[in-house]
Amino acid sequence: MVGWRMIVTVRFGDPDDALRLLEVRDWLAGQSWFDVHQYRIAAPAGVAMHWSRLVDLPIAGLIVLLRPLLGGPLAEHVTLVAVPLLTLLCAVLLVARLAARRFDTETAGIACLVLGINSLVLFQMSPLRIDHHGWQIVLALTALSGLFANSERRGGALIGLSLAALLTISIEGLPLTAGFLGVLALRGLRRPSTQAQTRFAGLAMAAVTLALASAVLFFGTRGTTDLITHCDQLSPVHLALFCWTALGLVALHRAAPRTPLAPIVVLGVTGLGALAIMLGAAPQCKGGAFVALDPLVRQYWFVGVAEGMPFWRSPAMIAANTVGVPLVGLFACFDHWRRSRDAASAEAWIDHGLILLVAWVIGMTVARASATACAFAAAPTAGLMLRWIVALRSVSLHRQVIGYLGVAVALLPGFPVAMWNTGYGLILHHEPIVRKLSVALRQSQCSFPLAAQALDALAPTDILAPLDIGPDLLVRSHHRVVATGHHRGSAGMHDVIAAFLGSPDQARPIIAARHVSVIVVCPDIAEPAAYSHYAPDGLMARLLQGRGPAWLQPVDLAPGSHMRFWRVVDPAPQERDKAI
Repeated sequence: MVGWRMIVTVRFGDPDDALRLLEVRDWLAGQSWFDVHQYRIAAPAGVAMHWSRLVDLPIAGLIVLLRPLLGGPLAEHVTLVAVPLLTLLCAVLLVARLAARRFDTETAGIACLVLGINSLVLFQMSPLRIDHHGWQIVLALTALSGLFANSERRGGALIGLSLAALLTISIEGLPLTAGFLGVLALRGLRRPSTQAQTRFAGLAMAAVTLALASAVLFFGTRGTTDLITHCDQLSPVHLALFCWTALGLVALHRAAPRTPLAPIVVLGVTGLGALAIMLGAAPQCKGGAFVALDPLVRQYWFVGVAEGMPFWRSPAMIAANTVGVPLVGLFACFDHWRRSRDAASAEAWIDHGLILLVAWVIGMTVARASATACAFAAAPTAGLMLRWIVALRSVSLHRQVIGYLGVAVALLPGFPVAMWNTGYGLILHHEPIVRKLSVALRQSQCSFPLAAQALDALAPTDILAPLDIGPDLLVRSHHRVVATGHHRGSAGMHDVIAAFLGSPDQARPIIAARHVSVIVVCPDIAEPAAYSHYAPDGLMARLLQGRGPAWLQPVDLAPGSHMRFWRVVDPAPQERDKAI
């Protein structure tokens, strides 16, 4: 089984998953439903996270259900495996249902296979991946199902409800939301004026449901204690935007204009009004969710988060899948449209192709969103692949071989890139393949459970650690950390980066001000290596080289954990006072 060792040892592939588990634990331990602070980050104030309790619900629910049967630790362990697989099941069922309705049951099976072999989708739904990205894909697929519902109004309601939940989980769904509303608007414009009473019914229902459901979910998960405009989560300004859009689109539907120009004018005024509300009430958000990020954090952390970067900043194999899989789906939509036997089917393929195009563009600009585009491409790609496979049955053997290779490349565009990188590319560069592969596939040797067990023998304290290992230390021990890789804690992130990049004399007042008594480093991961690269004489580089300052005492706190620890030796009273 892929990742079996990681599952058994509960080795999270992403720090967000560890922090999500901590958030659920805090809630189950009595923290308020409306309070999503992480008080053990940058203590004592903590960090107000932008995450949603909606994602916590299935995790907490399964833990509570299993705890009487399995006990607390095992209930958590089973939940960490089961919840991501539940999201995968939901995604597979939605894709299968869509393919069965558009084609047949055989194509539905192939669509499930197409989805199941896509690495971008599977990564977001693999065991231990309990963060929100899997549910984003499921909700986007639910909205896609609503786009092709038999009833315009029911479909619009499903789209609005799905997108409201998606936006509650992550405001990154805003461009996709605009895409769905845009597709519905174009659908109405394409229809003849004789259908004036119903042509925009689905669009109006989607907008009204989006506005109402977003308000209910906002106040149901956030309450009324935080009504400040945030660029990284659903806020009152977004609710106002949705309400304005709903009013405009309901007016369009009710007026039922028969002239071709009137709907375009109403849609234009509604769109411009929504833009004016957003830019007028929250001009700071035009720069994105990370506009207020500290410059040092942006330079040394944000630009290194590959999942938030465009596809050309991703590894070649991932970039090939990001671009290639939806592109094949777009070609499939075009081919199905070209072969359509009736107007309704042709219209459906136009709509599918348009929303897939929107998702594709979003995925190419933000890598972590590319899995949604790949999921949207599954059903049309399956129909095209089945047609190709059937056609190959009647050709010669060598054409079959070439044809099946073409099918494989169409389904796995990153596979040829991976073969080149691990085979011919290495040979051309005269590098031993085995040695190169062993380095590429090597995992960190650090044992967080062993380190946490040793740390828990100490009284709770503040730890200075690289951002990426902070969540693991939090979820496995009772200690606090200065920062984790989450942008709401930008001040703490700045201090961590500045301390590790700076000289010992520059780092010492930061450590004193943050009341740090222990420094913990996993030496064989990327973050410490990056600090050492950018600051060869900085604190991190000195620590890894065994040249730490006298006020840091190295201790072998957890033998066999492959992690390194330093105890902060208290400065002289006058130095401590001066530092603070």
